[in-house]
Amino acid sequence: MGRASVNKPQTAAGRRKLGSGERSVTPLYHQMYLVLRQKIGDGEFDPEKPLPGEHQLAEQFGVSRVTVRRTLDMLELEGLIERRQGVGTFPVEQPTEFRDRYNIGGLTAPEVRTGARAEVSTLDIGRVLPPATVAARFGADAQQVLRVVRVRSFKGEPFTVMTSYIAMRYGERMSRRQLQGTAIPTALLELGAELARAEQAISATLADDLAASRLGVPVGSPLILRTPMFTDRRDEPVAFIEALYRPDRYEYRTTMLRRGSGKAWRWQPVY
Repeated sequence: MGRASVNKPQTAAGRRKLGSGERSVTPLYHQMYLVLRQKIGDGEFDPEKPLPGEHQLAEQFGVSRVTVRRTLDMLELEGLIERRQGVGTFPVEQPTEFRDRYNIGGLTAPEVRTGARAEVSTLDIGRVLPPATVAARFGADAQQVLRVVRVRSFKGEPFTVMTSYIAMRYGERMSRRQLQGTAIPTALLELGAELARAEQAISATLADDLAASRLGVPVGSPLILRTPMFTDRRDEPVAFIEALYRPDRYEYRTTMLRRGSGKAWRWQPVY
């Protein structure tokens, strides 16, 4: 278990205040809640020692004591802290069973965690007009696409939601088996799609109300966003996927090998 202490900034200029700088639509108490929840979940606080007092937390985060109290109320409701009369507020040690993280990994291989088997549930299947950001990627195929929404869970706890948009020339031929559980790239290959290229970006986003309900996290929580786009040998769009990952359950890992010699050497990733 890690040990952490909260150091009081030496000067007001050196103190990082929540909500300072650019305006944020996320309330200050919720911003503070997200920070403290992450630290508690990561084991950065000693469960045998009390958290800093309300005054010290207010100073550290640059918020009012009212904001601190509201934040602590939320953490207490979730069972993340325990208030002991006359002693202080203590972090509650979190279970370590699910601390190991999945590797986001490649495009077609399912994410694997040693000794665990994830359950996949299909939430929605239907023909839709794609959102503008998705339609721009499909071009001529943007009039209608097949949308498949799936959630991946472990022991009933959701940790990934994937929304796939599939060109109708393939989507209309997908079987019930393929729609319910087969990985989308694998299903496309089974249908004869000549997948030749995949471009993806990995970035961060915030959970909206729908993603929050599906992943069991508060609205505004940070999420990992992965967006692979698949095209065929004629460079025509086949499928676009928006995958949202809980960052406390996922990370991206890769191995780099040193190639070449002299001034021409470089690090090359091994996929």
